[in-house]
Amino acid sequence: MAMWIEVKARYDRMLENGTTKRVTEPYLVDALSCTEAEARVIEELTPFTNGDLSVTSASKTKIVEVFLQFSGDRFYKVKVNFITLDEKTAVEKKTASYIIVPADNLEDALHRFKEGMRGTMSDYEIEAVTETKYVDLYTMMRRDSDSKEEMLERAEKDPAIMRHVNRFRNACAAGGFESVTISSSDGKTVHTATLEMPLKDNKPKTNDNG
Repeated sequence: MAMWIEVKARYDRMLENGTTKRVTEPYLVDALSCTEAEARVIEELTPFTNGDLSVTSASKTKIVEVFLQFSGDRFYKVKVNFITLDEKTAVEKKTASYIIVPADNLEDALHRFKEGMRGTMSDYEIEAVTETKYVDLYTMMRRDSDSKEEMLERAEKDPAIMRHVNRFRNACAAGGFESVTISSSDGKTVHTATLEMPLKDNKPKTNDNG
C-alpha cells in the first residue's frame, strides 16, 4: 500500500547571484517504500542539479491525504481530529490525522482545507495548521510492470477516493443500490473499475470494466 514518505536530498543549489550553496531540502513522495521514494527524488532532481546529489534520509510520515485538487507556493500540514462516539460508553473518541494542503498562505490553507472537507459526514475539529518546509511533492507514477489489478487496488485504498465514495454512499437513499466508477490513466491508457454499493452495511464490490 502506498504511503507518503519524507525524503531529504542534499545538493548544490544555484543562487540568484550566480553562486552555489550546498543545501538539504525535504520532499514528500507517494511511494510503496522508502527505497522507491529515494529513487524517485533522485530521478526528479538529477536533471536540475550539478555536482553531487545524495539522499540523507527517508522516513514514513503520518500524512493520510494530500489535497491534490489545489495548488500553491507552499505546503501546509493540517492536524485534524475526527470525532466518533462509542455507542456502548457514550464517550467521544478523537483520532488525529494529518492532511497536506497546497496554498499560498495560512488563511488560504485553512479555507482550502474546509473546502476539501465539504460534504464529509464525519465530525472533526482542526487542532493545528502549520507551514511545512517541503519544496515539492511527487505522486506515485505508474510503472510498466504494474498490472491493471494493482493500479485499481491502489486506487480503491486511496484515502481521498474512499472518502468521496463514503460521501456518495451516505447520500444514497436507504436501501438503494448505486455505483461509482474509478478511472486510472498513465497518460496513454485509461483503466476503469466500478464499485457497486448496496447500502445494507455491505462492503463495496469491484466490477472490472477494463
